[in-house]
Amino acid sequence: MHNVRTKNSKNGSNLLHRKIQRLGASSLIVTLPKEWARRHGIKVGDILTLYDEGDKLVIAPNDESYKTRLKFNLGHTHVERHAKRLILCSYVFGFDEVTFYSQKTLKKEYIQKLKSMEELLPDINIEEDFNKVHVKMKHIGKEATLIDKLVEYGRLISRLYADYIEFLKGSRPLTREELEGKYKHLMKINYMLLRTANSVKSYNKAHERKCRYMVSASNLIGIIADSAYKLGLDLISMASRLSEDEKERLSFLLQLLEVALSTTVFSIRPPSVRKSEESYYKVRDILNMEGDLEEIITKSSPAFAYFVAKIMEIARIIEIAEHIMLCNALIEKYNEPEFVVENNRHTRYI
Repeated sequence: MHNVRTKNSKNGSNLLHRKIQRLGASSLIVTLPKEWARRHGIKVGDILTLYDEGDKLVIAPNDESYKTRLKFNLGHTHVERHAKRLILCSYVFGFDEVTFYSQKTLKKEYIQKLKSMEELLPDINIEEDFNKVHVKMKHIGKEATLIDKLVEYGRLISRLYADYIEFLKGSRPLTREELEGKYKHLMKINYMLLRTANSVKSYNKAHERKCRYMVSASNLIGIIADSAYKLGLDLISMASRLSEDEKERLSFLLQLLEVALSTTVFSIRPPSVRKSEESYYKVRDILNMEGDLEEIITKSSPAFAYFVAKIMEIARIIEIAEHIMLCNALIEKYNEPEFVVENNRHTRYI
């Protein structure tokens, strides 16, 4: 068998060509590049994962055994100063292990500073070894987990809006400490959600688009969570400046937000066109009020005008998220795949 190496003019990478060989009566085999196998620690008996992407077959190390690792030298000033940020970024970007090393013994105070990240990020373990710190992160990579976390995340944010409504109606207290505790919990889920979204493997072109859609949705809902938290802090400090009539109007707008966001996340699994449309129209109800509210705002307190502007801002973000969800639901429900023959090759239109 002849192996030929050529240069890819588009990205400068090496292309390896392999001749297909026959094994037995009907099986076809192809060898793996020795350098690639050595680089990824592939041994005889290991299991590889194959991704069918239509016009190409992608071979990758098995999800269960393959680990993505990063290594940083704490001798660099910027690495030492940004080590906690590097742990966070590595977690969110889907890496499995991070090692920090130094030529000298690390101070216990510095190690404890890094270990504090265990409180911020779920499912990580930080171990010290003289002049090294090893950060191990739980391997994630299933789409079902991503959808579950996305639904849970949206549900918790919706619950925040319900808390705000009860607070404005005077039926429950709301403290900064309580809100900060809930926000920290939301951030943990946010980091896990982004990690999961960035770890999902794409099996074909259609699935790859699905993964990208999930990443976009995760980022948008993260922005909504941050905006909801800041809105709550403002309500705690400024609610006394609102009249009872203004509190009632804000409660109505927040109720629309709560229903819109709840319906948005519940339209993900299974993809539901009806729920997506329902959420979209709830958001439009809020945004369509903008013109009518102008007259009310001019006759209201500055605090009420401020809160209306913040709610409109959140509604616009939810609207963008809902556009993504609705598009996904429409494609999933009404797409009719077709196969055509082009140049003696089958092409699947998704």
